[in-house]
Amino acid sequence: MSVINEPVLNIIVVGFHHKKGCQVEHCYPELVPGQPTELPAAWRHLPALALPDGSHNYLSDTIFFNLPGLTEPAHTVYGVSCFRQIPVEQVVQKTEDMTRSSVQKSVCVVCRAPLFGRLAVKLELVVRAWFLQGDFSQTKLLEDAYNHLNSCPVQMDQIVEGLSVQRLVENWRHKALLLFKLMLLRRKVLIYGAPAGPLSNALLTLVSLLPHCLESGLSRAANVVLSRPLSPVPAVITDNRNQDITDCTAEIAQETIGNLHNGTSQIEELSPKETGNLLEEKDRVSRQSFDETLLTDVVDRQDISGTREKCHSIGEKCKPQKGLTEAQQSPTMARDMSVDGLHNLIGQIDQTECGIPLPLFEDGYLCLPYLSLQYLDLLSDPAVKGFVVGASNVLFKQKRQLFDVLVELNEMRIETADMALRRQLALGTEDLRFADHVVRHGPTQGDAWIREQFASYLIYLLRTSLLPEGSREIDSYNSQFMIAFKLTPAYQQWSEATNNGEIEAFLNLMPLHPFSGQLSVADMKLKFAHTMSTTEGGRKVTAAVASTGRAVATTSRAVGGALSQARGALSGWWSALTAPPAAAPGDKPEDAEDAAERLERLERLDLDNRSEPRPDSPEPPDKSIEDGTVNLSKIRVI
Repeated sequence: MSVINEPVLNIIVVGFHHKKGCQVEHCYPELVPGQPTELPAAWRHLPALALPDGSHNYLSDTIFFNLPGLTEPAHTVYGVSCFRQIPVEQVVQKTEDMTRSSVQKSVCVVCRAPLFGRLAVKLELVVRAWFLQGDFSQTKLLEDAYNHLNSCPVQMDQIVEGLSVQRLVENWRHKALLLFKLMLLRRKVLIYGAPAGPLSNALLTLVSLLPHCLESGLSRAANVVLSRPLSPVPAVITDNRNQDITDCTAEIAQETIGNLHNGTSQIEELSPKETGNLLEEKDRVSRQSFDETLLTDVVDRQDISGTREKCHSIGEKCKPQKGLTEAQQSPTMARDMSVDGLHNLIGQIDQTECGIPLPLFEDGYLCLPYLSLQYLDLLSDPAVKGFVVGASNVLFKQKRQLFDVLVELNEMRIETADMALRRQLALGTEDLRFADHVVRHGPTQGDAWIREQFASYLIYLLRTSLLPEGSREIDSYNSQFMIAFKLTPAYQQWSEATNNGEIEAFLNLMPLHPFSGQLSVADMKLKFAHTMSTTEGGRKVTAAVASTGRAVATTSRAVGGALSQARGALSGWWSALTAPPAAAPGDKPEDAEDAAERLERLERLDLDNRSEPRPDSPEPPDKSIEDGTVNLSKIRVI
């Protein structure tokens, strides 16, 4: 296991001045000799990253970001910023520039390795102790923290600390696989949310699903030679820093970013909170969400073939090798897939020899966990071919021409107007089986197991991509996605680096989807549940059923018990259809026979609900119906 020695490069203090805005107050060691408050030109916008947009609405937060290296321009360095805000009365040693009712400062650590989660925990303790001193001129504590952090070697496996993919899968469920495949296509993806800390953490957590990408795949994720310099953003700020810059209208932002519009209420009237933004977005973006009916449309194959590059035929490589296990040769292995099934299939394969991590974030494709308004011009530069960036300022959303996909983090939505991209990201039956496998077992198996499942999925995808064009196995991953993926520079570099997959252990792997198999009733229910939770039409149907249930509940008291029984039958039937299939004993997926038994039990339950109530029995309670309504409200739409 490799070790990272002296990971921290600099520790920087950024403060907010009521006239000058965000500015550097201290830097150790000095970046500009003799000037501890100056930054080099490549890092001139670091203060805006350390104190992100809208930070004055929160008491504290921790933000992650990337910067281009200074000594090695082709290398990326990584920043962790922890800011706090306290009342000015708690400051022991006040200065003349403390004219506001609160004092806000940020301590930023720039390191040579992406130790985001690990450094965040230690930095938060250091910042808390520094603020308790009440004298910000005393920086010895920060310098001691710098020496301490560099005296402790860090293992490479500690890089993913603090990035919970288990929470990501629990929140996004089957759409986590959709986001995973989206990153492989190297499109322009904007992830929007607030506050900035959870936003940047969620973006890096998503990147950590790509095997070994966080550890060794971000070395050039912030490096690009721009065709024009970034537009400066003057700090025209008054004493009233109450209204966020995001309250500006889109027209003002397009004419000039320098003329910022601020409110008139006093800052002491604000009540900063740890969660939730206090500001209301004035201009909402018209939403264009994924629709399963559009995702499943068939694209004219003649149109696709016109833009398709000829894939290399591997001939004999497609034939099964002698070392295949019985599980690999079975066309219905998904029926018997256990928790350790994927590990048993690819456990002997060296991922590094297979060209992993993929060279995704190179050659103008950026991965920036957080961007402030000063970097708005960066996204429109011709040198930027694609990106995955996080932003908390609503002005980024107004520039819809800058990105292909908008991921609404707080509302769990994925929006795009690109019809071809929608079809490429459609999840087929095999993909839904894999996603359901991860969703069901992820909460009990943990982060390492989830990352291992996605790594196995990617290896199988790469192995199947070597098949000739038109192979049936490719359809399991969505043939349109596979075509787009093989045209990306990352895939072409991977093919060249591995000599088109000429690796013995890799070629011994069966080229198919690990969850391929015959259709069953469980697959139909899974597809239906996924459609109802990810489409606009499903949202409307769910809302209609919920409102109908409430209307029937209100009317049933006046009409009698018949409507209550009908409402109970409707809620039970709908909940059974929209609920994902539960894990069977032994961690095995439900087969067709088990599903038929469940449907038969539902029919018997339906008959029981239809039966006449006994004279001495009261009207069926409302609690069971309310529980069904709650289940419907949990269905989210992307």
